[in-house]
Amino acid sequence: MVLVKSRVRLLGTKADYSTDRALADSGARMSLVDRLLAERIGVQYTGREISFVSISGHSVKAMEAVVSELEVEGEALRYEAIAVSEIPGIVKETLKKNGLDENMVVGVLTLERANMIPDTTTGKLEKVESFIL
Repeated sequence: MVLVKSRVRLLGTKADYSTDRALADSGARMSLVDRLLAERIGVQYTGREISFVSISGHSVKAMEAVVSELEVEGEALRYEAIAVSEIPGIVKETLKKNGLDENMVVGVLTLERANMIPDTTTGKLEKVESFIL
């Protein structure tokens, strides 16, 4: 299986951040941003605490926040909800070792909102039609 890299730009209240190596993770519900990056760009916290299991199998606490804009592969998503947490060192090392950005992971809710799916045969995101039942 090929890891899917995505081009992402975060626009916060204080700064922006861009990468072309963010992991698009179909196993992650929400997009995750490291706490130090979130502080640097400026996010609005909602007050909601989130628990999740990291790629290393550890239980992690995160705070829900909203970033002014999250752009994935050119698709701009205004007021995107993200999870903010200290990404564990072992996870950062694994991401970095695989040529991925260690400060964020793009989750399914963001991908669905952008009408994109990860293609593990090409390592890229594909734009798809959305549908409503």
